[in-house]
Amino acid sequence: MVWRRVEKSVPTYVFEVQVGGDIYHALAKLKHAYDLWNSRIFLVAAAPEKTKVDGLLSGTFHEIRERLTFVEIQQIHELYTRKKGYKELEEHIGIL
Repeated sequence: MVWRRVEKSVPTYVFEVQVGGDIYHALAKLKHAYDLWNSRIFLVAAAPEKTKVDGLLSGTFHEIRERLTFVEIQQIHELYTRKKGYKELEEHIGIL
C-alpha cells in the first residue's frame, strides 16, 4: 500500500502488511520502494516476526535499517479503534 501527498507523485509512505508469507520478500519490496522513491517505509507484522526482521536488517537489508519502521499488527488495531472513537465523538458534538 502506498500513500501519496499529491496524485501522480512518488509515494510518500509505503506499507507492507505481512500476515503470512516471507519476511525477506516483504523487506525486499520495501527496500525497492526506498531506493526508487526515497519513501518512508513501514513493515506491519506480528510481534514474533520482529526478531527475524532485526536479523535481516543487520545483514542483507542493512541499508534500510535506520529507515524502516516496524509496526505490530496489534498497534494498527489500537490506532484504528482510537481514531474511530475520536471520529464518533467529533460527529456526536457536531465538529465533523
